Amino acid sequence: MAFPPEFMERLKAANPIADVVGEYVQLKRTGRDYICLCPFHNEKTPSCHIHPDREYFYCFGCHAGGDVISFLMRYHNLDYMETVKMLAERANIELPDESNNFTYQSGKQHRTTLADKKRVFEMNREAARFYYRQLFTPEGKGCLNYLINVRGLHSETIKRYGMGFAPNSWTALKDHMLGLGFTEQELLYSHLISSSQKNTKHTFDFFVNRAVFPFIDLRGNILGFSGRTLGDDKRKYINPIDSAFYDKNKYLFSLNIAKNAAVKSGRFILCEGNLDVITLVQAGFEEAVASCGTALTEGQLKLMNPYAKEIFICYDSDEAGVKATHKAIELIRKCGFKASVITMKGAKDPDEYIKRFGAAAFGVLIDKAETALDFQLRTEREKLDMDTQRGRFEYKDAAVPILAAIEKQSEYEYYVGETAREVGVSATAIDEEVKALKSGRRRSEKRREEKAVTDFSYYREQHGAQAALHKGEFNAEEMLITYLYYNPDKQAYLSERLPPEKFVTDFNRRVYSFLLERLAEGLDHSIGSMPEVFSVEEIGRITALLEKRLGEGITDETADECIESLLKYKPRQDFGSMSDDEFRALFGGGNG
Repeated sequence: MAFPPEFMERLKAANPIADVVGEYVQLKRTGRDYICLCPFHNEKTPSCHIHPDREYFYCFGCHAGGDVISFLMRYHNLDYMETVKMLAERANIELPDESNNFTYQSGKQHRTTLADKKRVFEMNREAARFYYRQLFTPEGKGCLNYLINVRGLHSETIKRYGMGFAPNSWTALKDHMLGLGFTEQELLYSHLISSSQKNTKHTFDFFVNRAVFPFIDLRGNILGFSGRTLGDDKRKYINPIDSAFYDKNKYLFSLNIAKNAAVKSGRFILCEGNLDVITLVQAGFEEAVASCGTALTEGQLKLMNPYAKEIFICYDSDEAGVKATHKAIELIRKCGFKASVITMKGAKDPDEYIKRFGAAAFGVLIDKAETALDFQLRTEREKLDMDTQRGRFEYKDAAVPILAAIEKQSEYEYYVGETAREVGVSATAIDEEVKALKSGRRRSEKRREEKAVTDFSYYREQHGAQAALHKGEFNAEEMLITYLYYNPDKQAYLSERLPPEKFVTDFNRRVYSFLLERLAEGLDHSIGSMPEVFSVEEIGRITALLEKRLGEGITDETADECIESLLKYKPRQDFGSMSDDEFRALFGGGNG
């Protein structure tokens, strides 16, 4: 039985891998990850690593790996269905019934099937086309003027983001969609229309007289729309409503565009609003994203994790923006990213700054961005009167917890010395307060331990005769599997350019075919979906592959080079009939 993607997401969210594994072995935290003695082989030194952000485990000793389902399958010797039932019972979640099809009923709970999601995405595509066409109607001229002349957007940018106009009518979209054959119930479910609280039979368009911005995921699906008022509505922006197909805590605006640029630059630029992002992208800073309608979340950072490890925070320069920056820094650090802060003088936000000073000036801001630490200390100083003893000691109290977060010893000594000089006390006194706050645990030791885990001197597995014979092709295949896994929007491109039969090695061909097929059908393609097709041993091998290749920064250009390498491959001598002894003799005892 193939479970619906939303059920599997809910199941894994309710059963975090660290929590489940921690019920069977003792875990030790190392930065953002955990290590433990592997339960699948005897060892004295922990070699099993649990990565909560990537939702899988991997043992460098015996090469066991996979997600929470794979772990329990291996630990209890269960099959896939039994394991899913076990996790569902643990979280008190009801298993889905294949016979339960969706029927919209206002105010009542319902299940969402894959067919429902596809139908919603189809409706959203048609709605996006409708909104875009409205820009070029007589009524849409005002919105088009706003986007081009007020916001300074180019026609290419408007088209790239699929922007549009929701007419000043309560039924324009509704009438159009009904004319295409969609039902009123479907439109309500997709949140393209709403119903009156007093009279649920009275329905009307969700967006009225607004500039509309589609929210697009990594697969190219439109999850919903954001609308910016063109009139006097006090609600400046209306963002999509959380649903079975859109979760604001797990969505970043423009990540579908930013991820490729982030791989190249090694960074993301994090903004507050979608227009800030669009302006930055138009100015050449394509790695910009925004968490629209919500503060930054761990779920959003998890989305960024495969592509870059540094985040430049570029929030509004007002008081609210400064507070949001402080909160974002703590979360970014917690999730293992490096944080820097872009400070804009003479403008409130990136959109206004670029309009006033230009793209080149914004590039200078990036080059001169403060470290998160400098930003935190500076903003604390600016709150106080440093000319008074009281102000200086209040600053010292505020600085101590900030200093306690420093991991690199040289930075720690420098900032302790600077703080001591500003406050007028000895560096030793500051150091003792920091150590007391950290309860005697040295951050430099924790950093070295985390570095040992995350720098990964990867274990090189023995992949068998095919990998030994075709090392170049084997490496290209692994790169493309990793590229497809983290770039699901490339499914159609890879499927057209490189069909699975062009893969040289059998196992990699199976993995590649699995990913292409799952993505083509809109199904979950994560490690958690693989027990339906692969054995727990094979899942360990796939996990090792992703672990090994994740930090290599596979760009579009790299992927194209791998494709060309496989397309040019011509079969060499057939070694399939060779005995093991003959094979070893031919290759000097090497086994890959």
